[in-house]
Amino acid sequence: MKGFKDFLYDKNDILIALIILAIAALLIAWRMDVIMDYPHTLAEETGTEVTTDDTAIDDSQKQDKDSNQSDTQTDALWSNGALTKSVTVTVHGGSATDAVQDLVNAGLFESYDQFSQVCRDAGHKPENIKATTFTFDAGCTQADIAKIVTA
Repeated sequence: MKGFKDFLYDKNDILIALIILAIAALLIAWRMDVIMDYPHTLAEETGTEVTTDDTAIDDSQKQDKDSNQSDTQTDALWSNGALTKSVTVTVHGGSATDAVQDLVNAGLFESYDQFSQVCRDAGHKPENIKATTFTFDAGCTQADIAKIVTA
């Protein structure tokens, strides 16, 4: 019996470490489906889109395409500082600059700096932009849009 006690006393640190590793491995194996689904869950919560499609275009191509569209849309979109027609925009989550980029792509603002300035002038914080789908009615000004998306 003394030999077993000496062995246990000498090796108990290693034994405890092995038990902890075994428990961690069992927990990870048991919850693997939840762990692997986390990026999709996070994307749903923040309103972003996860894509693994090979046909997806990279951000620089998308921005070039969107800037070309916004140039033609912007002329007909604004008249005397107010929208000429209703516009629906989906603002995606992430950083404030990424979220504002959706408004820029829709032709509602020229840049993040312009959006920030309009927000500050109206007494709102530009980083409080919400990730959701907004519909702006004809007649809205940029100040109205800033108030809606940051309220």
